[in-house]
Amino acid sequence: MNRKVGFIGIGNVGYMLLNKFLEHKLLEEKNIYTSNRAKANIDKLLEKYPDINVCEDNMEVAASCKTIFLCVEPLNLPNVLKEIKPFLQEDTYLMVSTTMVLNEDLCKIHNGRITVFMPTLISMVNMGVTLAYHNDHVIDENKFLFELLLGKISEVNILHEEDIRVAQNMTASFPGFFAAIMQEFVTSAIQHSKNVSSKDLEHMLLVSLEGAARLLLEKNLSFEDTINRVSTKGGITHAGVQVYKEKLPEVFDAGLDATISRYDVIGELAKKQIEELI
Repeated sequence: MNRKVGFIGIGNVGYMLLNKFLEHKLLEEKNIYTSNRAKANIDKLLEKYPDINVCEDNMEVAASCKTIFLCVEPLNLPNVLKEIKPFLQEDTYLMVSTTMVLNEDLCKIHNGRITVFMPTLISMVNMGVTLAYHNDHVIDENKFLFELLLGKISEVNILHEEDIRVAQNMTASFPGFFAAIMQEFVTSAIQHSKNVSSKDLEHMLLVSLEGAARLLLEKNLSFEDTINRVSTKGGITHAGVQVYKEKLPEVFDAGLDATISRYDVIGELAKKQIEELI
């Protein structure tokens, strides 16, 4: 693709996206312009991609590109956006890798083409779901570009902005939640095991999880279908399922309440920052 593309922020998200786009040959090194506060991240990037253009600061990226990925933390975003605002043009297209700062607040600084999206770590293996919202200024050409890039490394799901915070629990946040839940599962299982190590139990669980996900997707099975096929009344699976159905709703309700509350807190902090900046 013969298009200059900027990346402001080369942390975990920015590096992952940039690496995957180059790996799939969706972008060319010579057309990429980057900036990052930590020099070590840039040095790591240059070791693998020496032809990338490293800019002195964020403003140079904005002055060089009309297509820009902003991959900075939510509470750093207002200041970065304010910093590059003088260099943004009417047709500049910003893709912001956090959905925690509302579009209406972002537009107080730059009332232009903005897609807010939530990438997922699972895209490292070309899977997972990327959630996104396009504001009213985004044109079809921008949408096509976004889905061309992100659609190569994940499934892209365009939602209403207010729905993303719940859906994020099932996508971007899921690897962390899954790891925490499965870690507790293995910890409990090891207490009942005499000769199988926690490492072996973890491996069995992961292989079974991968197979279960493929089974449900490829055979178009619902969760309830799967429970009915595996769980025979009076059997061991049925006994475990009954306990999980009784105990887990409270846990998941509390978890969702916690994430949504934190989402709102961060959004309000970012909103306050933006109001102070303008």
